[in-house]
Amino acid sequence: ASNRQYPLWSLLALILVAFLSRVDSLRGVERFARTNSHLLPHLGLRKAPGHTRLTTFLHGLAPQALGQALRQVFPEADLEEVLVVDGKTLRGSGKGKSSQVKLVEVLALHLGTTLAQARAEGREDKALQDLLERLGAEGLKGKVVVGDAGYLYPGVARAIREKGGTTSSS
Repeated sequence: ASNRQYPLWSLLALILVAFLSRVDSLRGVERFARTNSHLLPHLGLRKAPGHTRLTTFLHGLAPQALGQALRQVFPEADLEEVLVVDGKTLRGSGKGKSSQVKLVEVLALHLGTTLAQARAEGREDKALQDLLERLGAEGLKGKVVVGDAGYLYPGVARAIREKGGTTSSS
């Protein structure tokens, strides 16, 4: 998921800076990088990556590689306190007469494993709230829950805070 032109930590840092600047899509990250080229050397980049490169990077990102990159960018961070919320559509579902199967999962970043998973019947935020209930209040105390902005519906963010966690969108 990385090469000499686009080191993994650099792409991760670019996406983080862009999203902190209220960018809400990978196309937006691409535009942000082009219009803020003065930032690129500070992020370890020689040129702005395109949308295809960013998409390929995120789809190929392994949890262990993400953990290593986060340790480079945030050496003081305690990754054992980070949970990642992600959604998946099962490959091959939705073909023919069958409907698409969507799953929502909560991953422990430091373990690179799924803690809980549920089928999303309708809205994914409802499935995520059900997962948070299954984890129990002790499961989120002091944890940071990271997910793309699509998961941070007000009800989901409120449920995470009520369980003692903190939310962050990527």
